[in-house]
Amino acid sequence: MQERNSRNMSSRLSVLAALGLLVVLALVGTSAVSGATRPASAATAPAIQITPNSGKYGTVTVVTGQGFAPHEQVAIYKQTRPFFAYNTDATGSFVGNPHPLIGPGPLSGIITITGTGRTSGLKATTTFTVTP
Repeated sequence: MQERNSRNMSSRLSVLAALGLLVVLALVGTSAVSGATRPASAATAPAIQITPNSGKYGTVTVVTGQGFAPHEQVAIYKQTRPFFAYNTDATGSFVGNPHPLIGPGPLSGIITITGTGRTSGLKATTTFTVTP
């Protein structure tokens, strides 16, 4: 009888230990998620592209981007000057309208194009190479 009580006690302790482990795992998982700054799904880093990415002044270009906040306006800057602004879709992406790349700027060399989310503050850069 004493051996049977000992097995029952051992089984109960095993069950309690397992429950305790589940509680600890649940708490660790909850605190890890609550301190997160990103949504549960993997977020795409913000990025922009300019197509084509080289040419003379006046070259018609299209700026595209992804990884910004959904339904926000993304301001596009050529160097430090405002260039255009586009609205993102539900996925945080946008496709700009075709526009000629115009001066002022260097006669040749690299121009930095920056996109900044006006709500999220997310930034991305790309370059355009001006050819003589």
